[in-house]
Amino acid sequence: MELRPELMPPVLDEALVARLAKLAAQLDGDPEEDKRAEFNRLAGTDIPMQEFQGIYGGEDHEDYVRRVLYYRLIKPAPGVTRAELAEVVRRAMPTNEFFDQHEAYMAIFDANVPLEGASNLIFYPPDYDAGTNTWGGGRPMGEYNPTPEQILAWALAPGGSE
Repeated sequence: MELRPELMPPVLDEALVARLAKLAAQLDGDPEEDKRAEFNRLAGTDIPMQEFQGIYGGEDHEDYVRRVLYYRLIKPAPGVTRAELAEVVRRAMPTNEFFDQHEAYMAIFDANVPLEGASNLIFYPPDYDAGTNTWGGGRPMGEYNPTPEQILAWALAPGGSE
């Protein structure tokens, strides 16, 4: 399915991404306020120092910067349809040809549904039990394989589950 421009990932300035990734790497473990202020000025954000600590252990600094910029740039699209949202989810899922831009599609999905952090449903069901790593009343997470339509239904349901 073709998506209209409002539902496509924005083009990021690669020089800006590189500069911000360098700053994020420097701030990760070395909290220098001047560098944080420069990062926030360039990114158009107000990220607290604490958020920069430990990025290295969880993700690449460039991936972090891309996610920050996507969530800042992407806005809700007017008149978005269920079919469009299902396609956005499909593009955000790990097993497709668009996965290199999954963070952008996750941000697009999150911007267009009422459930905060709805894109996490791609990886974790609404009834996920972290203590047992199960869902659906005891099913192992290895069995979690939702369709884009199921993820969308959860994201649009009152309370985030159906």
